[in-house]
Amino acid sequence: MATKIFSSFSQVTADVNRRFLKAGINAVNIVAATARNNAIRNVQNNFTLRNSFTTKQIRFTKCASNVKTLNQIKSETGATDRISYMERQEKGGTHRGTNGNLVIPTTKARGGSNLKTVRRSYYYSAIKPLVIHGSTNFKSKKAAHVARAFVAAKTHGFIRMNNSIFKVTSFRKSGDNVSFKSTHILNLKYQSTHTPKKAWLEPASDYAAQMMQDIFNKEMDKLS
Repeated sequence: MATKIFSSFSQVTADVNRRFLKAGINAVNIVAATARNNAIRNVQNNFTLRNSFTTKQIRFTKCASNVKTLNQIKSETGATDRISYMERQEKGGTHRGTNGNLVIPTTKARGGSNLKTVRRSYYYSAIKPLVIHGSTNFKSKKAAHVARAFVAAKTHGFIRMNNSIFKVTSFRKSGDNVSFKSTHILNLKYQSTHTPKKAWLEPASDYAAQMMQDIFNKEMDKLS
């Protein structure tokens, strides 16, 4: 190992400060990256993921390499605004519809498995123009539903019954008897849902932070 020779105390303090800054920057970046990896692992192990979108939005920001003081050393781990729903998982809370009731897809809308994403053709924005409304001048709700189901079967459309949206797949009429088959696609019954607290970021960060001192010491050793 090379031995450094200093001609003044100011050189000593300047060198120590430089090494402290460098080691500090490296340490917080390593801790932040570790926290991110831990957070992703927590999400993968404790939540139902239908694709990699959520985990890709969990990120960390590196500390700039040109900071001048110890107080400027910082790095952060968190999630982008695109997965704001994960904040509700972290803290718990109530989710309310922005324009009326919530739109909750059924398993059928996901192709028969809750592990799958909702089919684009079953997005509410795609379905809404295809919902058959028709006249309300009927003696009963049942008669109105039957009339709308008839039109929906012809147009590959949808009907709304009891705050749920159904896709009509067939319609039969035999004399005075009529019947139709439908598939439940969207649930519009609820104005809000409550999510219990299920922290994934805080424990990941706390665990990584416990490694800070050891990481800093190792980074200082590298610069000795």
